[in-house]
Amino acid sequence: MKAVYKWWATLVFVGIVVQIGLAGYGAFYVVGKTDNGGTVDEDTVSKGFDPHVAWGYLVVGLSTLILLVIGLIAGYGRWRLGRHGLLFALFVLQVALAIGGYGAAAIGFFHPLNAVVMLGVSGSLVYSVWRGELARAEPAPTAPEPTPATPA
Repeated sequence: MKAVYKWWATLVFVGIVVQIGLAGYGAFYVVGKTDNGGTVDEDTVSKGFDPHVAWGYLVVGLSTLILLVIGLIAGYGRWRLGRHGLLFALFVLQVALAIGGYGAAAIGFFHPLNAVVMLGVSGSLVYSVWRGELARAEPAPTAPEPTPATPA
């Protein structure tokens, strides 16, 4: 189950990277529609950001929840449990910030900042899981026993 956790955590990290990229796609899609005097309406913004929204709910949200469950089943220690629990809590906050951003742009300001925090937490988690696997696979070399000095 720990191997599943390691690979799933990696997929969550990649999913978050794709999610951030889709936000950039949405922004530039909308900007591109204003070229040559074009106008932007709510449908245009939705077309640009729909992949970001869908990926966020369906992939990032579900995958962070599944990671939390896998981590509990795999029996990882308290710190790792804290990180994948924190990651799911950050996802819930991300949704709240997105919803709040529609009502107040100042709240929406924190939506991309929280995404960067999610990226950092998931990256840290993936790094520690893979580093731990490598450390178990390659035991640290031991120093040779010192030889006692002989009296002269």
